[in-house]
Amino acid sequence: MNIVNKKPQQTKNVFYGVDVNDKQAVEKEYKRLQSQHRKITILVIIVLAFLGVVGFDFYRVNFIGGKPIFAVHKKVDRGTLFSGLGYKVLYCDNGERYIGSVLYKTCEEPDIVTFTHVVYEKLVDYGIKNKIIEMKNLNNLTINSLEKDEENDQGGSDYLLDITYECKDGSSKCFKTDKEFNNPLNKKIYIRINRYNEIYELLTFKNSGAYYDKLVLDYTEKVKNYLVENDYMNLENTKSFGLSLTSNNGKYKFRGNVYADSYLVGINYVCKDNGNECIKALDKKDIDGDFSNLSFYASMFLDENNNVLLVGPREYLEIE
Repeated sequence: MNIVNKKPQQTKNVFYGVDVNDKQAVEKEYKRLQSQHRKITILVIIVLAFLGVVGFDFYRVNFIGGKPIFAVHKKVDRGTLFSGLGYKVLYCDNGERYIGSVLYKTCEEPDIVTFTHVVYEKLVDYGIKNKIIEMKNLNNLTINSLEKDEENDQGGSDYLLDITYECKDGSSKCFKTDKEFNNPLNKKIYIRINRYNEIYELLTFKNSGAYYDKLVLDYTEKVKNYLVENDYMNLENTKSFGLSLTSNNGKYKFRGNVYADSYLVGINYVCKDNGNECIKALDKKDIDGDFSNLSFYASMFLDENNNVLLVGPREYLEIE
């Protein structure tokens, strides 16, 4: 047998189901894998982008206070309920916003009663935790009224509460605040509620909000009348007059008289003759730290009916 002239037998070299000796088959498989890889890459990018947007949506709704992007929304009485991935948020037509609470399924008026009850529970918890309320000495606590004051920077709202309470020992020490009220068992306080409907701060005074604006409007006229009646102000020569409330010091005793309430106020004005004598400055040092009597601090003392009884230098409040 002539082995030299015999043709070598061709063998297949199969790799992942393709004969690598077959150029056309290799190119075809390469194009198929390339196309598959491209499709998978595009799919992965789409999935990651979707997850990123969903994650961002969750973050902005729960931590920034934004409106939902990917959420199923359902119209409810006086509001809209959004159900997203990992959260539920209710937007009421009156501007209220609630996250993740089963207590707020609708924005109906009866929810105000429920909300007051919830606030009561949270107020007591906050008071005990922050050593404001002595539960052992508290006989009862009543929220007489609850009004929304303004939205806050924590994604929630501030509320003004009128409360009455009674201590078991007959004193007023079972509910402690930073100032003394004329009626120690009846207080007006602010509570600040965040986006999770938790109380994070309790205040007896703040210089913003609907109630503050109401007080400024009321006391501006009362202080102006007091200054005119006591010859501190020439009304005919006064072009503008403004008042701001800087702090509230509560019940205050001064020169043997006990006043129901007291404030440190800021007064600013402009005279028609471009001078500075249309109002007699009660304090030399002005609001900005200069020594111009076009604006100055003053003390304001009130009776139990919020009538202005005395306006004088801020030193009357022992404030330097």
